Formats: sequence, structure tokens, C-alpha cells
Amino acid sequence: MTPTPPAPSPAPINVPSSFAVAAGPVVPTSTIPYPMMPPNIPATTTEKNANRYAVRDGRPAGRSPPRAPLSPGTPASYGGVAPIGCSAMREWLVASALVEVDGALLLVRNERRGGFSDWSTPGGVIDADDRSVLTGLTREVEEETGLRVTDWEGPVYEVRAVAQDMGWRLHAEVYRALAFEGELRVADPDGIVVEAVFVEHPACADRLADGARWVREPLSEWIAERWGPDAARGYTYDVRGTRRGDLAVHRTSVAAG
Repeated sequence: MTPTPPAPSPAPINVPSSFAVAAGPVVPTSTIPYPMMPPNIPATTTEKNANRYAVRDGRPAGRSPPRAPLSPGTPASYGGVAPIGCSAMREWLVASALVEVDGALLLVRNERRGGFSDWSTPGGVIDADDRSVLTGLTREVEEETGLRVTDWEGPVYEVRAVAQDMGWRLHAEVYRALAFEGELRVADPDGIVVEAVFVEHPACADRLADGARWVREPLSEWIAERWGPDAARGYTYDVRGTRRGDLAVHRTSVAAG
């Protein structure tokens, strides 16, 4: 009788206790359950959009450069925005992911034009040819981090921001990953995401401190309160100004779902 070969060993789980950046295998696992966030302003474009109007200075990526010519005073750090007073408003639908393991949240570091960086959750612009928001979000997370989410819930919260002076409107939907697989790696096709780290919840505030208020604030509240999709919230912000260091950002509302 031919002996039965032994069953293969399961793939190792390798999440460093310090949650440092990992280049090797990390998780095939489920995220932790309840009891337990523009938004992540996603820090990448998709591969097919990599040469298009890329994310800059906390704005989402667009699908084409602005049609209006740039005003002479438009700061280069915004990658080219419609001049103040331009009637055309650019609009983006973006999505971001809350991916957790062992009490830590996955954050990515984004290198911005002008030499500064900030942290956010992974995510990106939802393309017109994506079958759904979650299809696009799954693609974005895998492109940026190498992890493929196999089960989602949400949205957990949504964010809308209007920047009249810069000529854009943002609608962001934030979903929580219930299960994921793969190896953590940084391979952003646009080269903006340069680092990925599982950050323990109490340390997230320090990482998020330099991010846009409409990114940092809803995410920080979710980390502290950890509500689910049955109590989803909606945030709205008014953004005034054109220079990163001089923006006036006002939260105009927050409503429970």
C-alpha cells in the first residue's frame, strides 16, 4: 500500500510584534471582530491611471488634468488645480479600507510633491469601469499593499469635502475588511505609497497628525469609538484656500446613519 503523504503545513503568519514595515509574508487571516476611517484621501492611482492626474497634497487623483488653464499663483504642490473662480468643479468618488490585525490598523505613508509626506489608510479613486465601489477598493488595496481583501462590511462612514477655491468635490466611502490574504508589500504603480505599517491603535494619532483634517478627524473618531455599519456616520467639510499650509477647513456636519 502506498503511504498517504503528509498534509502540507499552513503558510506561516509573520506579523512582527512591533508592526514594522514588512516585505515578506504577513497574513492569511481574518480581522478581529466587533467590538471594535478622504476619509483616507487615497494615496495612489491605479496602474492604468499612473500617468494621469495623480494624487497630490491630500487631494484625490483625478481622471484627467483640469481643463481650465492654471492661474499664475497656483502652487505647484497641488499638481495643477483650476484657478479660483473657475466655474467647473472636479468631482471624485474614492474609497478607503480599514484593515486590522491584532489590535493594529494598516496605514500607508504617502510621499507628496513638495517633499512632504503623510499617512492614511489604503485606498483610491473608483474608476468608471469598476463594477462596484468594493471592486475598485479591492483593486486599490491590493495594488498598494499586496493584501487582497476577501470580505468587506460597510461603508462604516462617508466623507464629503468641497474645496471651492481649488475647484474640487470629494465623496469618500470607508469600508472595513473582515478577512484578507496575501503578503504585505509596497508596490504602488504611481510611486506615492512608499511604506505600509500595521500601527497599534493608540499610536495612530501620531502618524495621522500631518494629514488633512477630513482624513484625520473621522478616522481618529472611528479608532476611538469603533462603530459598525449599522451606526454609519456621514461627515461634511468646507475647505477654503489653495496652499497646503494656509487652508481653512471647517467641519459643517456629522450625522449618524
